[in-house]
Amino acid sequence: MDTGAGPGGQLTTGAFARTTGLSAKALRLYDSSGLLVPAQVDPHSGYRYYAPAQVDRARRIALLRQANMPLASIRVLLEASDAEAALVLGQWWAEQEDETSQRAGLVAYLRDALLERPGPTFPVQSRHAQERTLATVTARVTQHALVETIIGLRLRLREHLQHTGAIHGEEHWVLYHGVVTPDGDGPIEVCVPYEGTAAPSREVVLRVEPARQEAFVELTAAQCRYPPILHAYAAVEQWVGQHGQPDGPPREIYPVAWDDRPGAGTVAEIARPYR
Repeated sequence: MDTGAGPGGQLTTGAFARTTGLSAKALRLYDSSGLLVPAQVDPHSGYRYYAPAQVDRARRIALLRQANMPLASIRVLLEASDAEAALVLGQWWAEQEDETSQRAGLVAYLRDALLERPGPTFPVQSRHAQERTLATVTARVTQHALVETIIGLRLRLREHLQHTGAIHGEEHWVLYHGVVTPDGDGPIEVCVPYEGTAAPSREVVLRVEPARQEAFVELTAAQCRYPPILHAYAAVEQWVGQHGQPDGPPREIYPVAWDDRPGAGTVAEIARPYR
């Protein structure tokens, strides 16, 4: 019978589980992951004992798991000071709210499509785009790491061009050569137009983007989120289908520095070359 008493005032696994609200299975998991290691393990019986001082840590882990925080994030939080932990917790929760908002937008978009309800409209324009010389890097990426990857590759391209003495501005493009989803790592190509002389590297490719006709819509920072951006893509694809045939992968063009202040105006374009 588990009396709850262990050596030196320590708690048995059963008593510790009752005190903290954690199951024996959860305690084994947190032990194996290093989050909550028993204060003592009997070398003969294998019984595990916990110190009373571990109760607060265990209860904190239980609450964080109820909030659906992954173990890796909990580890970071537990190793921080209280002030730092509060900051980490706030940042993590902001990310969860953002992801929840995106999922809600996707569900609303799909519901509207199923019920054939009209979404927001985007005026599609057409233009003749001039030939440009590009420095590019291609990568495979899932949706979760998409924004971080684009930013990193863009910075890498700009640093490479600056090192070789080429001239570039804020403008950059992202070409989608495949579908990017949470489960599918479609290839993307991040491109920075430049002028002057540059040299390729092991991962940086220099190429010429030929002149082309393209359909596009302009987006504010708020419209780059889900679901508005899906309606923008659909508007461009529908327009191209009505006026010709696609002649290249869809792309996001960022002509200026990102500005998400209200009233900042256009910060991105969804475009599709066509013939």
